[in-house]
Amino acid sequence: MAGESLKGLREERGWSQGELAAWLNERLGRKYDRSQVSRWESAAERTPKTVAELVETERGSDRPRHATVVMAGNQKGGTAKTETSLCLAYCLLAQGARVLLVDCDSQGSATVHLGYSPAQIDRMEAERQTLYYALADDRPFTDYILQTSEPRLDLVPAFVSLSDADVELATGKLTTIRHRIGEVRHLYDYIVLDTAPNLGLVTVGALEAADLLLVPVQTESLALVGLRHVLRSLEGLRRRRNPHLEVIGILPTLFSARLTQDKATLEDLWRAYGERYRIYDPIPRATVYGQAAAAGVITLSAVKTVPGRAVFEQVAADVRAAARARKEKKLNVA
Repeated sequence: MAGESLKGLREERGWSQGELAAWLNERLGRKYDRSQVSRWESAAERTPKTVAELVETERGSDRPRHATVVMAGNQKGGTAKTETSLCLAYCLLAQGARVLLVDCDSQGSATVHLGYSPAQIDRMEAERQTLYYALADDRPFTDYILQTSEPRLDLVPAFVSLSDADVELATGKLTTIRHRIGEVRHLYDYIVLDTAPNLGLVTVGALEAADLLLVPVQTESLALVGLRHVLRSLEGLRRRRNPHLEVIGILPTLFSARLTQDKATLEDLWRAYGERYRIYDPIPRATVYGQAAAAGVITLSAVKTVPGRAVFEQVAADVRAAARARKEKKLNVA
């Protein structure tokens, strides 16, 4: 019976036996592997009591969700925000979470990266199925949510129509992102917002909706000049519009250890911001990221040995820890 429940949980979440073993190890602090899961499922070996209890709790739980909203933001382009959003979402999925990715960029980068073709996106625009229409129309927000090829990962797509939203948000003609997300927070564990390379009102609206902020920054010569302005703007917006927003950290991206300038920029980043913000190890520049984007798949899903995978996993672990801390704080206050 325990083996059947174990297999049922795995199939519900779309996991391989190895992925289920990794989830059990994270939850229980053990070192199970795929072969052990296989033996439990086939009843060739008795399922440990702690494993069986955890599985039954997970399968029988109708626990109310209240999604933690995470935003990847930087008003400078070319910082790998979309890649960061997708890889973070994937790492959260790997631990059993249900995740909604909201594409808040009129370029539709996340939508394209998840495999939607230009023809499909044109059809979604014509049928008013993208984020702009979710803000403009009064249908339920769930009407705009698409299932992706990744189990438990959903998407609200965006494209060029969203470029009109900044003006219309200023005049109060559109519903806010925060309001719309509030309609579905009970359906997800995490909502990840991929934002445009600007601080227009759509991006500001994403900031208002977010609980946690991650700032990707490319390790290039002018990065620190732009980052200084970004952080100043974000801190100002946080004080005025979302005082509970927490900065998870700064994620250096597109790093090449062969380039003296990249190494110097990374050192400067630590000197300038290391005492105030968490600065993660850099994500290396690697062709596999561009290849995955061109193929319309999440890099970490398509390729197991990706440079930077451990860094994204650490970011996801910190997001989970921050989400738990925020929820415990609310319980304590209540």
